[in-house]
Amino acid sequence: MRSELCDCKLCNELAKPIEGVGPLQGLSVMRCAVIGVGRRTLKDYVPALVDLSARIDLIAACDVDAAAEARLTGELNRCGSEANPSFFTDHTALLDTMRPDLAIVATPHHTHNDISKDLFRRGIPVVKEKPFALSMPQARELTAAVEEYDGHMRLCVQRRYHPLYLRAKSSLQQIGATRHFEATYQLSTDAYQAGWRASSKTSGGGAIIDMGYHIIDLLHWFFGMPSLVYASAAPKLIPAAAYDVEETTLANLSYPNGVTGTLRLSLCEASKEELIRVYGSGGHIRLTRDSLQRFDRSNHVVEQVVAERSWNSASGVLVDTLDNLANPDAVQREMRDGVRVTATIEALYRSIAQQTAVKPLHEEASGVRFGTGDRRGTAGAGPEHGVSMAEAAIGMV
Repeated sequence: MRSELCDCKLCNELAKPIEGVGPLQGLSVMRCAVIGVGRRTLKDYVPALVDLSARIDLIAACDVDAAAEARLTGELNRCGSEANPSFFTDHTALLDTMRPDLAIVATPHHTHNDISKDLFRRGIPVVKEKPFALSMPQARELTAAVEEYDGHMRLCVQRRYHPLYLRAKSSLQQIGATRHFEATYQLSTDAYQAGWRASSKTSGGGAIIDMGYHIIDLLHWFFGMPSLVYASAAPKLIPAAAYDVEETTLANLSYPNGVTGTLRLSLCEASKEELIRVYGSGGHIRLTRDSLQRFDRSNHVVEQVVAERSWNSASGVLVDTLDNLANPDAVQREMRDGVRVTATIEALYRSIAQQTAVKPLHEEASGVRFGTGDRRGTAGAGPEHGVSMAEAAIGMV
């Protein structure tokens, strides 16, 4: 990153590149398996694994599509890697044959939980793609499995590890008491109109839980858990089409300290946009995927940071996972945050379905416990086990 108006120590630290990691003395090389070889793996995890080859050795990969092996080999070669991972079309066969030290789960959403629980049972640490879970019952199941098998799981919520967003979180302390915010995230894609993403049973939903998960997680990281949400969904772009996931939603979020905000998510706009504005008593910040600006109360720019390099979004998560494999607090934080984000997402879907404001259920209210021995909890007010939140709110599209 380049800091144009700020020369503080933090900005200079954040400006240092992080994607290239050279040989590190005294660190063992982790044997890694990738389960799911789709676009996310090829475009993000493969470059990250190549960059981190001094610490991670890709020994195996799995995908139900046998043709994915050739795509994986081609992407490894394109990145300059000579790795030749064993390939499987069934993750159980992979785990029965190989013994990885780490596994990355990047499969369709509805398969995450079963694969992750299998890995926990075998004592293999997991880096999992979002979402944390498709329902609160699934979230409770996942946290129970982590505790039962003393598992290690991290979620790939990359904005928490990106220098620009780290700087933005720090800047919140410099604009006085937060008053309100506006967050917009939109894409132009038709990927949700067919395949597993087109069904709420397999994807969990569209604009909220799939595309919007990272932004909702970011808002949790910045402001904590909302105490009340009110959400609505726009009509379908193609009314006669078969997909049943929401494309465009608008939500108001309120917080216990009086902060309020708006969140707009859309899958089907003409252009891609990610923009967050946060207003405080002493100024405001404007954050995009590429830049951060901080303004004083007179609307003068007092700080500007520009990201100069492309994202290597998986690298920061993988490095942090390796550095904290022996740290149970890191897992506890991940599980706590995942449950809270899931509760907020559930509240957004319930609000759409019920056409009313909804209070997200905190883990204490929904029966989830961390480190208390009461792992299973009690039934919450969400949808029944196996039913996604979006599917329960079927009236929204």
